[in-house]
Amino acid sequence: MAGMKSRLSRRYATLQKSLASIGPVSQGSVAFQAPGSWRWTFKVRGKTACVALSEEQASQMTQAIENHKKLEEIVREMRVITQTLILETVPGVRRRKPISEIPKAR
Repeated sequence: MAGMKSRLSRRYATLQKSLASIGPVSQGSVAFQAPGSWRWTFKVRGKTACVALSEEQASQMTQAIENHKKLEEIVREMRVITQTLILETVPGVRRRKPISEIPKAR
């Protein structure tokens, strides 16, 4: 158990460092519309919004959207590690189901 805890703690620290180097983030999608025309589509309070972009803006927005996807993947893994560490290493109550049957974070 100590080996698992140290391995997961090291992985968590690595993930924390990778968060610092992600760069700008944004949600949505970028699509080519017509010659020289790009469109950024995103949600605001459940409604779809669109903004026209230049080619340079589209390039940077696309990178920010990719960064956001990486951010989400890192945070998802951090959640799983946190839940595993708490459930496996901190004394708890008796459960009807074994911990292995509890669904993992998404």
